[in-house]
Amino acid sequence: MARVLSVQEQRIATADRAAYLAALPERRQRAAAVQAHFWVFEHAGDPGRFVEFTEAASEGMLATASGSDATPDVWREVQGG
Repeated sequence: MARVLSVQEQRIATADRAAYLAALPERRQRAAAVQAHFWVFEHAGDPGRFVEFTEAASEGMLATASGSDATPDVWREVQGG
């Protein structure tokens, strides 16, 4: 079964960084509840610039994992051959 991936970049103000980081465990748990994976990386040379990856088995799972009514930008896994 092909997987789907959503990639979103976030720019978080210094004043909001602690709250953003504190919310990540809940977002990880929401993703895990629908068998999705959620990762966040911060740019090494640009503090406050984050990229979020959510990976799941279906677009519906991605939407549930995101906790938003907005449809995420979706990438589909392809198999080379």
